[in-house]
Amino acid sequence: MQLNRFPWRPLLAGSLVLMPAGAALASPPAGPYARMVVIQPKPGQDSAFEAGYEKHLEWHRQAGDSWTWHGWSFVLGERLGYFMDGTFGHAPGNFDNAVQPAADRADNQKHVEPHADFLSHGVFQRLDGASVGAPLPDTSPYLALITYQVLPGQGGAFEQAWTRQRSRLAGSGARYSLYRLQLGGSAPQYMLMRAVPSFGAAADLPEIEPALAGMVHSKRSELLAYRANLSYQP
Repeated sequence: MQLNRFPWRPLLAGSLVLMPAGAALASPPAGPYARMVVIQPKPGQDSAFEAGYEKHLEWHRQAGDSWTWHGWSFVLGERLGYFMDGTFGHAPGNFDNAVQPAADRADNQKHVEPHADFLSHGVFQRLDGASVGAPLPDTSPYLALITYQVLPGQGGAFEQAWTRQRSRLAGSGARYSLYRLQLGGSAPQYMLMRAVPSFGAAADLPEIEPALAGMVHSKRSELLAYRANLSYQP
């Protein structure tokens, strides 16, 4: 998954130790950080993109990648037909120890890039104090995703509103994760994730948003379908 995601990061001679194919890495330390990437298949190449992406996931398997990668297709919203992948639950130092970055990049160039364009790559932090329940995402059939572009200077107030909302929703059965963009896009930006069991249930999600008047510049609501064949579990 490495290609074009940290294009500024140099590979120092002698700094990369390659692992034998199939050798498993130790489990990475847990933490609140995630990397999320949005990919757009080229016109008419959806099937070719998926086939190439499956081959790339097999590369991760053969390389013994210890990170889990979830994959989704956008099924509602402005980015209909796009694809998002992400790896979650990391300590920040994990991102300095991705599996074989140069080989990962080369495999991406071979199998994925001919059929798709990488549109965005961001590092996000889950705000545990503003989230409810076990961390999301997971392998639920659908993921309801709301992206907030917050007005400059309003990030603190936005987070405090969700923190207050968390205490009100304790014990209600609500479950959601709020992520803050750390690097890789226009900030302040936040992503709210909610697991959804079915397409119909997505249309009837209960309202959980606190009062955000005067804080938000724009809000984008989308629905994503989980793609088990385009996901990787070590």
